[in-house]
Amino acid sequence: MNRVFEKSIKIEGGELSYDIAGAGMAVLCLPSLGDTRREYEKFAPDLVEQGYQVITTDLRGMGKSRGKFKKHDIPTLASDIKAILDAEKIDKVVLVACSVSGASAGYFAVHYPERVAGLIMFNPIMHTGPRLMTLLVATLIGTPGIGKGLWLSYFKSLYPTRKVDDNYLAHIKEQTALPGALKSIAGMTRAKRIDDIIGNINVPALIFFGSKDPDFKSPEAEAKLVQQEIKQAQVVVLNDSGHYPQREFPELVLPRTLEFLKVLR
Repeated sequence: MNRVFEKSIKIEGGELSYDIAGAGMAVLCLPSLGDTRREYEKFAPDLVEQGYQVITTDLRGMGKSRGKFKKHDIPTLASDIKAILDAEKIDKVVLVACSVSGASAGYFAVHYPERVAGLIMFNPIMHTGPRLMTLLVATLIGTPGIGKGLWLSYFKSLYPTRKVDDNYLAHIKEQTALPGALKSIAGMTRAKRIDDIIGNINVPALIFFGSKDPDFKSPEAEAKLVQQEIKQAQVVVLNDSGHYPQREFPELVLPRTLEFLKVLR
């Protein structure tokens, strides 16, 4: 059995906490906003067993990545990716990213292409939504007494076919109660995405969209747009899946992921 080591590194305003296991080509898994490294607990172990070194991290302000962080914008999240890679002396990595982390992983790939072997994305939110609505939602999420309930209610809707299990929902509920968590969620919700540089992503990419993901007005239309913008991407739309196919349908995404990774080796 592969041992899992928990590590942490200091960054401005606090620290990043992550798990690392296995050996081989490095794969860094980045969760969505409002979630933790456990998002990949049905995904990462299979990669480790297949001979990859896998890092699963908590984003700033969530899980064990604690501190008094002032920034939650995309360039700052990308700098956290660099901090982890530098700390582990990893020259080149496959970035696995969900939701907002799709934007930060894409940003990192544009600015540090020599360090990215490939991208694997789950429902990446790389386009900025309507600003007025985005700011309103971010304000509500960041409001004490309202934000936690609002987020948990929405979180459950992100699993439209296979209901999120009670244990995991309890974990998310516990995490969002921690100091700074709602600020993290609100800040990342508010952050401008990478609309103007998506076309500059020039690394191999495997991108999954869920046909029932409520974060997109039309997941199919978003998938088509991303395919046009990222020429090297393999874009897959999963029927009945929501925002987290790596948890909701791991049996569908793992075979495609392993096939993609094998080519990158």
